[in-house]
Amino acid sequence: MMSAPTTRRALPADLPEAWAGAATWTGVAGGVQPWRVEPAQLERIVSPAVEELARIPNGVRLAVETDASRLELALTTEDSHKDAARRVDLVVDGKHVASVEAASRTELDLDLPGSRARVELWLPHTAPTVLHQALLHEASVLVPAPPRGPRWTVHGSSITQCNEADSPLGTWPALVAAQNDYELTALGMSGQCHLDPPLAETVGRSRPDLVTLCLGANIYGAATFTERSLLPAMIGFVDHVRRLTPAPIVLMSTITSGPHREDVPNAAGLTQRRLRELLHHGAELLRREDPLITLIDGSEIIAAQEMHLLGDLLHPTPEGYRVMAERLAPRLARALADASDTSPGAA
Repeated sequence: MMSAPTTRRALPADLPEAWAGAATWTGVAGGVQPWRVEPAQLERIVSPAVEELARIPNGVRLAVETDASRLELALTTEDSHKDAARRVDLVVDGKHVASVEAASRTELDLDLPGSRARVELWLPHTAPTVLHQALLHEASVLVPAPPRGPRWTVHGSSITQCNEADSPLGTWPALVAAQNDYELTALGMSGQCHLDPPLAETVGRSRPDLVTLCLGANIYGAATFTERSLLPAMIGFVDHVRRLTPAPIVLMSTITSGPHREDVPNAAGLTQRRLRELLHHGAELLRREDPLITLIDGSEIIAAQEMHLLGDLLHPTPEGYRVMAERLAPRLARALADASDTSPGAA
């Protein structure tokens, strides 16, 4: 028997299974804070920059089935990236129906169909965010939406976090997830993708059916490793993920950047071109023992002749992210399908 329409709360404490993309939530004054990396893991990284990034709900979303007529939302965002858009996106039955600014303290009233539908609310992808309230009005039905498909976890740099995207649904991971019907966990870490073991732990604990590791951009920029130290660190990171999950792992080297990175040695003596070669060699070493590892050459995703897709010769424009998604979606689908074909249970 259907219950009478009423106002229902949809905070993580009320409907934990309806919220995806966060490793955990903690209570703060007046609300709850999503974390993409658990605070206990952050303590082992000892980086204020990574802690701030972990509080950015990139890919964090509410997904419910409801016949509510209205969604009332209250949240607060921090102004951490002044040039980046701070928006929430609303999706109804797979259609992107609204993208609304969410600067500082924001209270939103979003119309819903009033008949049973799948409703997704994506939190800002660029700024630490505290969620104060989420109410579904005139709802006789409110249940967590079933997963869209396989769980996909992607880790990388700012090129994966996608601050230049117009809204949460404009990041290339969100676009791939929509195209391939994946349940996304987005672990893009702007400036902070340095093969930290606690991040490998976070990736492995996310219960993925598919993992993508986009490596190289920050390692070049910060000169994190030398030619001697890079491959052992990369192989150790992948081995750490593998110990925690049997999922296929796709390793992707960084997309092509301008010649100021491709051809100029960093402080560790590596050009980005050489760093990419080393990562490819490491992937081949791993593949000798692990057939569920796949390599994607990032220079094939954004090529040298496509610098118009990079606003600053490093970070893609919104159109650049769309191009990345168009090229990566079929490759990732193929990697998952191939892994199914080679699994012990395959015919």
